[in-house]
Amino acid sequence: MSDLSNDSDIEDFDSDYHDEDDHQASQLAELNRNRGKKPDALPPHESVSPERLRARVDREIEEVVDILGVEHPIASILLLHFRWNKDRIIERYMDSPNSVLKEIGEPDVQASQGTSSPPSKRLRSTSPSSERVCGVCFDEGTLLHLKCGHRFCDLCWAAYATTQVKDEGRYILRCMGSKCQMPAYESFIKGIVDEQCFERYQTLILQSYVAANPDYRFCPHPSCTETVYCQGARGSLLLTQVPTVKCRADHTFCFGCGLDSSHRPAICKIASMWIDAKEDSGTSQWIKANTRTCPKCNNSIEKSGGCNRMLCRQCKYQFCWMCMKNWDVHGYNNSVCNAFVEPEKDANMTEAAVKLERWLFYFDRFNNHELSSRLDQELCERTQEKMVEIQEASDLSWIQTKFMQTAVDELTRCRFTLKWTYAMAHFLAKGNQKEMFEDIQADLERAVEQLSQMLDEPITKETIKELRQRVTDKTVYVTKRHEVVLDDVAKGLMEGQWEWTVPLD
Repeated sequence: MSDLSNDSDIEDFDSDYHDEDDHQASQLAELNRNRGKKPDALPPHESVSPERLRARVDREIEEVVDILGVEHPIASILLLHFRWNKDRIIERYMDSPNSVLKEIGEPDVQASQGTSSPPSKRLRSTSPSSERVCGVCFDEGTLLHLKCGHRFCDLCWAAYATTQVKDEGRYILRCMGSKCQMPAYESFIKGIVDEQCFERYQTLILQSYVAANPDYRFCPHPSCTETVYCQGARGSLLLTQVPTVKCRADHTFCFGCGLDSSHRPAICKIASMWIDAKEDSGTSQWIKANTRTCPKCNNSIEKSGGCNRMLCRQCKYQFCWMCMKNWDVHGYNNSVCNAFVEPEKDANMTEAAVKLERWLFYFDRFNNHELSSRLDQELCERTQEKMVEIQEASDLSWIQTKFMQTAVDELTRCRFTLKWTYAMAHFLAKGNQKEMFEDIQADLERAVEQLSQMLDEPITKETIKELRQRVTDKTVYVTKRHEVVLDDVAKGLMEGQWEWTVPLD
C-alpha cells in the first residue's frame, strides 16, 4: 500500500483517478444512450400543474359555451352533470334544450340566455317584509336567492355550502328550497364561503375532471399536487405493458393502477392480486419475513443490512438469509435460492398447506428486497460520512466519491424490480418460460447481492481506489442484468408468451 501523505503520491493517485473517470464515464454514457431505446422506457406523458389543469378545465367550458351558446356558469354545470362528456351534452342539447336544462335544474331556455337576473351575481331580496325572512332560520337579514327565488340568509347559505363542500365533497350545490334542483353557480359559491372552502370546491371540480378522463391521473404521492397526462394507457394495453410515469416532482408511479411506485415487470392485474393476497397475510407471515433463527444455535436474528450474508453474533455461524444454508457452501456461486421447490407431500400435508408454503416462499423474498432497499440506503448514508473524511484526507473531488451513491441508486431500482419478479413468479405457470425467467432473475439477484456486500466493506485511503473500481464495474454489470430482466419480461408480454395460474381477463 502506498503512503498518500506526500505530494507526489497524491498527484499519481489523482492521475489514476482521472484515467478511471474517463473509462467509467464512457461506460455509463453508453448505458444511458441505450436505455432510451429499451421497450421498458417510460411511455409518452406530461406532468400538469394545478394551474394548467384549471386552464384546461376552463377551455372545456368555453368550448361548450361556443358550441351551444349558453352562459359560462350553465356550461360548467352541464359538464359537471354529464361527467365532462361533451359529445353527449351536445347530442342531448341539440335534440331537446329544454329537457337538458330541466335535468340540471335550469327552468327553461330563456332563463339560460340571461333574460332573468344574471346567474353570476348573488340576488338580494327586495320583496315585501313578509318575504324578508330566511326559509331556514326564520330570521330577518341579508337574504340571497338563486333564479328560483327561494330566499335564505347569507349565514345559512354559508353554513350549507361549507357543509356540502367540506363534509360531503359535493361540487354541484342545489338550492335549499324543498325539492328545488336549481344549481348554485361558482360565482355565487365564491361569494358566500371563505377562501379555504372555495379552494376545496375548486379542487373537487378538478378531481371530477380527472376522474372522468382516463388519460389523466393525480400523482399518488402524499402532498404532491401534480397531475400526469398519458394517453391510451388503459384497457387491454395493461395486459402487455406497465405504464410507469414520472411527475414533475420526480415521483414515479404506475399510470395504469395508480400504485405509488413502479411495479415492473409485473403487470397491473398481477400486482393488484399480489397486494390483495399480501394484505390478507397474517402475523405469522410478517414474522417469517422479518426475523430468522440461527440454524446452528437457534438465536433470534433481525436483518440490519441489505446483504443476505448473515453472521450470528452468538455462535459466529454464517448463513444465507433466504435459504438458511451454510454460507461457506452457498456463497455467490451457482447455488441459487430464487426458485420454489415443491415440497414432497405426506399424509399430514394438505393442499392448503402446500399453497401456504408456496405463498410464504415468494412473500418472504418480496419482503426481503423491500427491506434490503431501505437498509442499503441507510448504509450509503453512513458510508457517505466516511467518504467525506476520506475526501478531506486524500484531496479527492466530490464527484470522485459519488460512485457509492450511484451504486445504491441502482441497487434500489434493482430491488424494486426483483421484489416484483417474485410477485410475478408466484402467478406464473410451471414450464420452460418460468424456468428461463428464474434463471435471469437469479443472475440479477446474484449480482445485486455481490454489489450490496461491496458497499459493506470498510473504506480506507489505501483501499478506496481498488474498491471504487470494483463498485463501478459491478454497478455497470448490475445495470445491464437489470435491463435484461425488464427487456425479457416486456418482450414476453408483448408476444403473449407468459402463462399464468390465474385468469387475467
